[in-house]
Amino acid sequence: MQVTNIPVDARNRESTRHGTHGFPMAVYNSILSRNVLGYTRLHWHEELQFCAVVQGTVTFSVNEASCQLETGDGIFINSGYLHMARPLGNPDAGYICLDIHPRLLCGFPGSVLEQDYVLPALSDPVLTARPLYRKDPWQADVLQKIREIYQESETKRPGWELLATARVYEIFAAILCHHPSDDFRTRKWSRANTVAQRILSYLTAHYGERITLAQIAAYASYTESECCRIFKRFTGESIFAYLRELRLEQSVRLLDSTDQSISEIGENCGFSSPSYYIEAFRQQFHCTPFQYRKKKRS
Repeated sequence: MQVTNIPVDARNRESTRHGTHGFPMAVYNSILSRNVLGYTRLHWHEELQFCAVVQGTVTFSVNEASCQLETGDGIFINSGYLHMARPLGNPDAGYICLDIHPRLLCGFPGSVLEQDYVLPALSDPVLTARPLYRKDPWQADVLQKIREIYQESETKRPGWELLATARVYEIFAAILCHHPSDDFRTRKWSRANTVAQRILSYLTAHYGERITLAQIAAYASYTESECCRIFKRFTGESIFAYLRELRLEQSVRLLDSTDQSISEIGENCGFSSPSYYIEAFRQQFHCTPFQYRKKKRS
């Protein structure tokens, strides 16, 4: 299973329901070339995320930090932090992804697990993410458990949820046991995460309008230069390059789900003219919006 076009709300929080209320865990096999833009866009969610790269090399970005992970490596991403993933080299690079709501780890409200382990981990500004490398013994064990959970979710043998949950507890315990100490730089990352989220919220809410850097900076309550610097470190690209891709992604939704004309879609998604929209679409997807729609509907 794979979410190829991540839906987000006005705060850029992913709105996909991962798992069910009774078992809040979802397991995905994400091949990045299948995503609309060829990568996993910047977003955040309440779920904890555990990933293991199974093909190629993937660059994961969390807060202002990025790491290149090869086949066999992986990463833990804490709840509430902006993150994205891009293929490096091979566009078909991919990874197993476990999205787990903290409720699964808590057991029940007020439990020792919730009060002494889960809630402190969720509120710890140091524990934003943890790259996992196959050459480190304890990390290799964690990565193996991630792959085992994926296999259990595929076969769905009787009791697989019990086996998967047991492995999740082991993974979470290993992460906490090897937790690094606090430092000033990570506390700064936490503040930058808030700024980046405000920038993304503004872009998501106003992508169909003419947007200026001054408007973005005013909404984020930071200077224009700081907004540009923080956003570049989070995404690896400029605010307006990201906005262009956001507009293209939204236009794909309209091409798929409406009968609006190409000109109407371009205008509704914030492109200044139909010709600019068509050229931007061609550069990104190697076809025109008309050709894309015709192929999808044939």
